[in-house]
Amino acid sequence: MSDVTEQPARRQAGQPDLLALQAITDAVEAGAGLPEVLRAAARALDASLILIDRSGAVLAVAARSPADERSLMRGGESVRTVELRVAESPVGQLRMRAREHEPDASLLRLVTTLIASEVERVRAPERASEEAATSFQRAVLSGAIRSEERRVGKECRSR
Repeated sequence: MSDVTEQPARRQAGQPDLLALQAITDAVEAGAGLPEVLRAAARALDASLILIDRSGAVLAVAARSPADERSLMRGGESVRTVELRVAESPVGQLRMRAREHEPDASLLRLVTTLIASEVERVRAPERASEEAATSFQRAVLSGAIRSEERRVGKECRSR
């Protein structure tokens, strides 16, 4: 009888908290934003977290105190940095400090993949705008826009 009682306790100790994972997916699904996704991830990993995009800008923080946040930013003692990637492209990094125990490797991978996907989703329109602006700038500087305008002008006058 004691084996039946002990088995669920052992299983729970070795398994991720599915309710904590549900909080992450709920935040992503609701479009709650990166700060809420990071807070849910911090609860799931039982860690302080700071999310930094690929340019070095801080996107969200889930730390216990301002001192904890500063320590995460400096990469202080016991801070672990996880590079976030989507389709092998870097999207940022997650700095973390586990509160009591390091999270299970598979749980950490699952959570960081969710966070990386959300960073990519949130930042995609901004990157598309930057790419369009850069393409336009190159076209103007190379004279391609001017040539196109002349051709359109000639077609309009010939009608």
